[in-house]
Amino acid sequence: MVPTVGLDIQSRELMWSTLRRLVSEGASIVLTTHYLEEAEALADRVAVLAKGRVIASGTVNEMRALVVRKQISCSSSLSVEQIRTWREVQSVRRDHQGLHITAGNVEAVVRRLLDEDEDLQDLEIHRAGLAQTFTELTQESVQ
Repeated sequence: MVPTVGLDIQSRELMWSTLRRLVSEGASIVLTTHYLEEAEALADRVAVLAKGRVIASGTVNEMRALVVRKQISCSSSLSVEQIRTWREVQSVRRDHQGLHITAGNVEAVVRRLLDEDEDLQDLEIHRAGLAQTFTELTQESVQ
């Protein structure tokens, strides 16, 4: 168990670098944490527990791949209502930073965005992180 709860930023970074050094020297470390960004940054392998059972395990990338959805962020003149009707789009919202679209087939959505908005800017695609993967996996196991 790594007690990073309550550590300041510098102490946390020191803890992380110490763990990385130990692993590079051949040590194996079992890290238990609710800080999923910590697991994402440090772990070679991840196991998700729900109700005392392992419901999924693998590398960080294997775990991310369990969640097909990805996030698209961009600046666009297209309306939320228009994009919401696209088959591949699961959700869409606009805030002061622009449009945020969740989709399974992001490539198709990006192509359509580029086709329909010649002034599209600040296009970014984000894959699911461990936090989103954990949330989806544990919600499925409760149902």
